[in-house]
Amino acid sequence: MIATIIKKVIWVEEGVDLELLSLELWLMMFGIVFCATFTQVLTGFGFGLIAVPLLLFILPSQQALIAGMILSMLSSALQGVQMRHLARWDLIFRLLFFSIPGLALGVILSEYMNGLYIKGIVGSVLIGYVGWQWFRIKASPSEVVAVDESEGVDQGLKTFSILFILVAFSSGLLNGLAAIPGPPIVALLINHLKKDAFQATTVNFFFLQYAVTTVSKSVLFDGNFDFPFAVLLFSMMLAIALGYLIGQPVRKRINEDQFKKVVYGLLLIIGLTSVSEPILLLLN
Repeated sequence: MIATIIKKVIWVEEGVDLELLSLELWLMMFGIVFCATFTQVLTGFGFGLIAVPLLLFILPSQQALIAGMILSMLSSALQGVQMRHLARWDLIFRLLFFSIPGLALGVILSEYMNGLYIKGIVGSVLIGYVGWQWFRIKASPSEVVAVDESEGVDQGLKTFSILFILVAFSSGLLNGLAAIPGPPIVALLINHLKKDAFQATTVNFFFLQYAVTTVSKSVLFDGNFDFPFAVLLFSMMLAIALGYLIGQPVRKRINEDQFKKVVYGLLLIIGLTSVSEPILLLLN
């Protein structure tokens, strides 16, 4: 029944009727959402970074961005509710508060700056950061971050408040400029929070930030969000639920060291992907 409904969905972008979404493309979208959810369950971030670029091959650009944003919110909400008691809500609200000015500035500057080049800069920084972290781990494998067991948070988050504010602001700025809010937050918190607290904090923060972004960019929904499109997104709830159910037992088997390696590996992939886009643009 879902396939029948999906085949009736027609999007219009720039006045051009696009092809009907076939069952094969729906299955591809299902797989994309499943993989993105599975990754987010393991790491606490990365849904939009994985889903949106791939959804652009299936959906028109505006629908792909909207779908990525809404499905990311749904996936984050599912995991966030389950882990809400482990989240550092004081950090979440501080991050959100200081990210809003950056988001507003990013939305304004996005009219004058090329988002691909911004991604390239961020990707270069991420590659350098991950390389430095892996060098540290190999050089001093026994070195661990001093964590407050009662709170599960390194005292550095309280001491270096200026750094905290800059990271939150840059997250909002990058979200407004290039829709990539995660890297600064992840790079900061991965060395200060334990695995469960890190995941609970990031998924709840990104849910709230995407909610704010959705409101600030609600104009994008005009003419691009209708009942058939809502049915399509609703059908993806099955992929989200499946990714969550399969990802949970895998997440529990990953220890702290393995978790950091997975996160750094995903950051490296994000960095390489971000750098490759502007390079390909220049070559073409």
